[in-house]
Amino acid sequence: MGFLDLFFYNNKPEPIQQKAQTAPVVYPLISNGVNWFTDNSTQYITNGYTSNPVIFSIVNQITQKIAAVPFYLYTVEKDKQKDFKRYKSFSTSNNLMSVEAFKCKTSSMVEVDSHPIMNILEQPNPTQGWSDFVKEVVGYKLVTGNSYIYGAKPEFGVNRDKIISLTPLPAQLMNIVASNNQVEYYNLIGNNQRLEKENVLHLKYWNPDFSSSQNVYGMSPLRAGLKVMSLNNEAYNAQANVMANRGAYGMLSATDSETPDQLQQLKDRFKNAETGEIMIVASELKWTQFGQPSDELQILESMDINLRDLCNIYSFPSLLLGNTNDKTYSNYSEAAKQMVFNTCVPLLTELRDNLNKWFVSPYSKADGKQYYIDFDITVLPELAQNINELIDQLERQYWLTPNEKRAAVKFGTLPDPAMDKIYIPNNLVPIDEQSIIIDTGKQDLSDYQ
Repeated sequence: MGFLDLFFYNNKPEPIQQKAQTAPVVYPLISNGVNWFTDNSTQYITNGYTSNPVIFSIVNQITQKIAAVPFYLYTVEKDKQKDFKRYKSFSTSNNLMSVEAFKCKTSSMVEVDSHPIMNILEQPNPTQGWSDFVKEVVGYKLVTGNSYIYGAKPEFGVNRDKIISLTPLPAQLMNIVASNNQVEYYNLIGNNQRLEKENVLHLKYWNPDFSSSQNVYGMSPLRAGLKVMSLNNEAYNAQANVMANRGAYGMLSATDSETPDQLQQLKDRFKNAETGEIMIVASELKWTQFGQPSDELQILESMDINLRDLCNIYSFPSLLLGNTNDKTYSNYSEAAKQMVFNTCVPLLTELRDNLNKWFVSPYSKADGKQYYIDFDITVLPELAQNINELIDQLERQYWLTPNEKRAAVKFGTLPDPAMDKIYIPNNLVPIDEQSIIIDTGKQDLSDYQ
């Protein structure tokens, strides 16, 4: 039995109900108006992620990319705290691929080969590996604005303060019991079992709404795009209705005097023709394409606008969803790279920092060491060009040892003592030993005296 079975066994929880949003406008292409969705987490999932192909594609691409990024465990050198703090600042400024960032990381942190934390990072709970775990955690946050992780601890023993497994909780079913905007505990809707706040890590987007203690919950990006999501869903419904009732696509006419039976045979042959088939007919035929209805054109134009709006909500380049009108990026590769830095890195940074504070900290206290988990985005193929540029920069930085350069690009250090020495170019001399000779030629310098 899994952890969540303890809450859902013979229980059927009711979805959370929050204040509905109203809309002042009516979708012009649908005669009955728009079915405006209410503002709650269940609607974001059922009418957003599971029903809207644009939202699904955005969230799926982000979670797939984040799940491909590995996490490692390090110990922080006590005498390198300054470099350690500088390195952490690079992740918040999206400058992780700089030489300075790699230098600060390799000088201040040492990778750990074996530790219980690493076992949990490999398999957070009995039913999930790290990749599936991260997809669920990040996916809930992107869709609902909230993500909850339950940390199981032993009831007794010396490890009772340490988390030994991590389980994502269904965000749309989580209830926060708060007093004066301060969280007291959590529980799942439909089950009153109390989850202590120390055992739950709550990741959320900032929420400026302080009405009825709603700010204890994060604000979903789809709340800002609620009308866009509603319009986009209705546009798909409208397009389906137009396609179902559009009538003939065009007219096939013959120049000779064919009988009705012959015309019907020609129609059937064209209708049943296979892709790539070469048709031979005895008559000269003419095809007249009927114009595309104006309401269908309006729907397609509206869907294109909605796609860009939904992408903007998630800081996601619309070019990655086939929007050729996106002129922000010069090509697909550039858009994919910016998606990593602008969308994925902030989510990875938040997950990393919160896990270090909530999950890793008790292990550090028990072992008397400063453990730190960190992600490595250099494995992503979108950043291959950045790696090549980094290697070129390292080659010119003669004040670094060969081992420092190898460590910066994850090649590992070599035991040869010569690899820990600094090598300088043979054409470098102190400036006070450099003689300067000015060749004036036949130029008259009397005017400069």
